[in-house]
Amino acid sequence: MQKYDYIIAGGGLAGLSLAYYMNQTVLREKSILIIDQDTKTKNDRTWCFWEKDNQSPFDQIVHRSWQKVFFHGTNFSGTLNLGDYHYKWLRGIDFYHFVKTDLAKNPNILFVNERIERLKDTPDGGFIITDQNQYLGEYVFDSTKPLKMDLEDSHNMLQHFKGWEIVADRPVFDTDCPTMMDYRVEQRGVGVRFMYVLPESSTKAMIEYTVFSDSLLSPTEYDAELHKYIKEFLKIENFTVEHEEFGVIPMTDEPITTHSGEHIIQIGTSGGYVKSSSGYAFQRTQRYTQALVKTLVTIGKPLHPKKTFNKKFKELLDSTLLNVLLKDRALGKDVFTALYKKNPTPRLFAFLDEDTTLMEDLKIMSSVPLWAFTKGIVDALRKRI
Repeated sequence: MQKYDYIIAGGGLAGLSLAYYMNQTVLREKSILIIDQDTKTKNDRTWCFWEKDNQSPFDQIVHRSWQKVFFHGTNFSGTLNLGDYHYKWLRGIDFYHFVKTDLAKNPNILFVNERIERLKDTPDGGFIITDQNQYLGEYVFDSTKPLKMDLEDSHNMLQHFKGWEIVADRPVFDTDCPTMMDYRVEQRGVGVRFMYVLPESSTKAMIEYTVFSDSLLSPTEYDAELHKYIKEFLKIENFTVEHEEFGVIPMTDEPITTHSGEHIIQIGTSGGYVKSSSGYAFQRTQRYTQALVKTLVTIGKPLHPKKTFNKKFKELLDSTLLNVLLKDRALGKDVFTALYKKNPTPRLFAFLDEDTTLMEDLKIMSSVPLWAFTKGIVDALRKRI
């Protein structure tokens, strides 16, 4: 059995981010093992996020960055002023290559491509059995544990999406302004549906169809909606699909267990790194993994910060939005249109990043359909009691 100081189970966004930040500190001297059955050599996902300049170590690999975005809502459409923020597009393959190249310079960090079959907490550490070996780590950081999403008193939705990178037969895209959300697509059932458009050139762009709902669509439905949007709204008759991606992100307010034992710490989706009301994960993952590394460096243990009242209130707001969407108390497209129409975009970005005060939260929430959200918050509170 091979022993390591730290083992990272899962080499995706959370696992690689954690390893990257470890490698920037004295923890680089520790023995670190990263286990993932995938080699991460494919462009399997797209991350879009906003941030202010000079705040990220990944700026050099950002695929595209914009100072303005377009928004299409129900009774409001227009270019949004982002203030000090930039809207950024980062490709999965670029992130994987950048981080793995950085980590490969450290002989104390080892990657293995193996399938994890069992993970168990023991008095001696986190014990892992793969299809090829056995490992023991003083601490194991696990991003492979799936969320069950089966508690009766929880609000559970899925964010699912399919994207096509297309090349049109004529110039049609504005390279200076992506479409961040377009709610003109037909809304069906509970939840919300929208498109976004990320231009690479005047003839090439990523078109993504995103759905918040309680179940997945059939594969043909995603394709049909993409075809319809490209032809009816973008007015493109002839195009080729160069690349496609598909993904599913859980949106749930189920209680998160950050530790599966004394030596096993949940990271990624099972560690609460996905914002339950929006599915945003990239920036939250950076913040959470940096905070985790800080506690390892300062006190030698991977502790998660205690929840403040402000944090608990933000979680209640997440639950409320999920309740409103699941119970169909208001049209999702009307809710998001109201948020972007009635609030300065920088303030709304800070709100979604959980960087706002309680008073700012209340001001933003006053812009949504009040009766629907009043019923939603009462129901969400009832489920928590």
